Amino acid sequence: MSFRSSNVLPAKAYDTVRGAAVQLKLNLQGFNTRLANSGADYDFVREIYRTLGRANDQFSALKTTPGLAQYARDAEVDQTYDVAGAFTSMQAAIAAASDWIVNNVPASVTVKPPAQWDSSTLISDTFTPAQTGGLQAKLSAVIAEIS
Repeated sequence: MSFRSSNVLPAKAYDTVRGAAVQLKLNLQGFNTRLANSGADYDFVREIYRTLGRANDQFSALKTTPGLAQYARDAEVDQTYDVAGAFTSMQAAIAAASDWIVNNVPASVTVKPPAQWDSSTLISDTFTPAQTGGLQAKLSAVIAEIS
C-alpha cells in the first residue's frame, strides 16, 4: 500500500483559498489605486490580467476539494454559508474583469524606436486613468466579492 498524498485536506484548501483571496484583494486594491492616479502601460495591464488568471486557476483547483463546503461552514460557524456560491460569484467577477481587458485593450500598438529600448516596456502606448475606468470598475467588483 502506498502513502496517499494526492488529496488536499479541506482545512488546507480553505486556508489556501482564504489567503489567496486576501492577497488578490490587496493586489487589486493596489492596481486600482495606480490606475486611478497614473494610468497604465501595456505591461501593467498584462500583470493585472495574469494576476486575475493565476487567482482564478488556483480557486478552480481548490473549490472542488471534497469536504470543503462543510469545512467552510464549520470554520465560519455559519451552517448557511454557501462557499460554492461564493466561489461562483468571485470567479464570475474575475472573468468579467479579464474579459474587459480582452475586449478593450487594443491589439495594435506603437512600438518605441530602438533608441528608446531600455529595461522598460517596448510599447509606447499607455492608458490614462479615464481609459481604464471600466477596468477599475471590474476590479472593484472582484474586490467587493472578497470580504
